[in-house]
Amino acid sequence: MATGNIRGGKRNYARPTSPTTSTATTSADTLNVTVTFTPSNIGAAATSYLVTGTSTTGVTASSTITSSGGSATGFSSGATYDVTIAAQNYNGPGAAITAATGLVMPTVYSLQSTYNSSGSYTVPASVTKIAAYLIGAGGGGGGTGGGFPSTGAYGGGGGGGGGGAIVAFKDYTVTAGATVTITVGTAGNGGEGANSAADGNNGNSGNASNITVGNTSIANAGGGGGGGRGGAGGNQNGASGTAGAGGTGSSNVAGAITITGATGGAGGTESTAPNNGNNQSSNSNITGATNIAAIVPSNTLYGSGGGGGVEGRNYSTSTAGGGGGAGASTAQGSVGAPATATGAGGGGGSGGFNSNSGGNPISNAGGAGFIGQVILYIA
Repeated sequence: MATGNIRGGKRNYARPTSPTTSTATTSADTLNVTVTFTPSNIGAAATSYLVTGTSTTGVTASSTITSSGGSATGFSSGATYDVTIAAQNYNGPGAAITAATGLVMPTVYSLQSTYNSSGSYTVPASVTKIAAYLIGAGGGGGGTGGGFPSTGAYGGGGGGGGGGAIVAFKDYTVTAGATVTITVGTAGNGGEGANSAADGNNGNSGNASNITVGNTSIANAGGGGGGGRGGAGGNQNGASGTAGAGGTGSSNVAGAITITGATGGAGGTESTAPNNGNNQSSNSNITGATNIAAIVPSNTLYGSGGGGGVEGRNYSTSTAGGGGGAGASTAQGSVGAPATATGAGGGGGSGGFNSNSGGNPISNAGGAGFIGQVILYIA
C-alpha cells in the first residue's frame, strides 16, 4: 500500500529549501528592486521566488520573480524596506532569508498636471514630495511713436517684449491635506501706438507664475518686461523703444534652478536698424530624476520679441523674435507679431511711421506676449 503524501495527484512534494545567499538593490528613478540569489540544490525544486519588503511604517510589498537578478515590484517612492526572499512551489513558500535591511527606495515622481491657467492641488496621504517647472509670461511689445507731418520726422519703432523666467525645483516636502496653490502668469499686452505726433505706449509686463504651499511661496517665475514705446517724431526723428527685460525667478527650495528670461530687441529709428529678439541661451535643468519630463530652454521656444522697424526703411538686420513675436515690418500700418510659445516674450515692437499732411496717421501696436505655465510632479 502506498505510504507517501499525496497532494494534487503528486507524491512527496514538499516546500523548497531557502536560497543560500541573496542581495537586493535599487537604481535611480525606478521603484523596482533587483534581487539576486543562489538557489538551493537540496530538497524539493523551486518554481519561483517570493520577494517581500516590509517598510519602517509597516507597509508590505510583495512580488514573484523566477530567476536570480529578477525585478521585484510594488515598492513605494522614498520608503525604507527590509527585504526577504523565499523559494516556493505549488506547496507554497519555504523559509525566507534576508536579502537587504534598511533598503531606501529612490524618490520617483509622476506628473500631477500641466497648468495653463491657475488652479490648486490638495496633497493626498500617498504623496510626500513635489517638484515643478514654472515659466513666467512674456511681456508685450511697445507701440510706435507718431510722425510729425510738417517736419517729415519719423516716429521710433517700439521695443520687443522680454521672455518670462524659468524656475525648476524638486524634493519639496509636503504633508497630507496641504493645499498647493498654482498661479499661472497672464501675458502682457502690446502697447498702443500713437496716432499723432506723440510717444507710443509701453508694452505691459507679463505676470509671474507662482507656487504656494499653505501660506508659503516656494517658487516664483517672473514675467518678461514690456517693450519700450517708440518716441514721437518732432523737430527730429523719434527715439527707438527700449528692449523689454527678461523676467527673473526665485525659489526658497534647496537646489532650485532659476533662469532669467531673454531680453527683447530694441526698436529702430529712421537711421538705425531694429534689433532681433534673443533666444533663451541656458540649458540648465533639474537633475537626478530622469522620469521628470524636462523643460530644457529651447532656442526655438523660449525667447523674446524683436524690435519694430520704421516705415520705408529696409535695414539689413531682420527683426526676428528669438522664439517670441517678430518685430513689425517696415510697411506703414504694420503691427508687432504676438508670441506663440509658452512664456515667450512679447510680440515685437510696432514699426514707426511718417504721417503726412494728406494722410491719416495709423496706430501701430506692439504684439502681445504669451501666457506662462506650471508643470507639477508628485512623489
